[in-house]
Amino acid sequence: MNEFISRHSVRILAVVAALVPLLVTRIPGIPWEALAGLVAALLGAGEVAQRHEDSKTVEALHTASPWDVAAAAQAELTELEQNQVTPTA
Repeated sequence: MNEFISRHSVRILAVVAALVPLLVTRIPGIPWEALAGLVAALLGAGEVAQRHEDSKTVEALHTASPWDVAAAAQAELTELEQNQVTPTA
């Protein structure tokens, strides 16, 4: 069961997210606070799933993550700024 959930967690999340509107139409008395909490939890779980999938893609491509690329670019920019010579008047 754990392997199934591990392999299909994004699909399970999508099914649960698709059921939220059905839940609202079938049970109209649901408090909005409960729905807001459910939607927030789904968004958080979606973010976790996206980061997990992104990490698998980065690993599969054997490339640096976007954060590493941005950090390297910032370091190069800082080095260029430090090496600039200011003209004397």
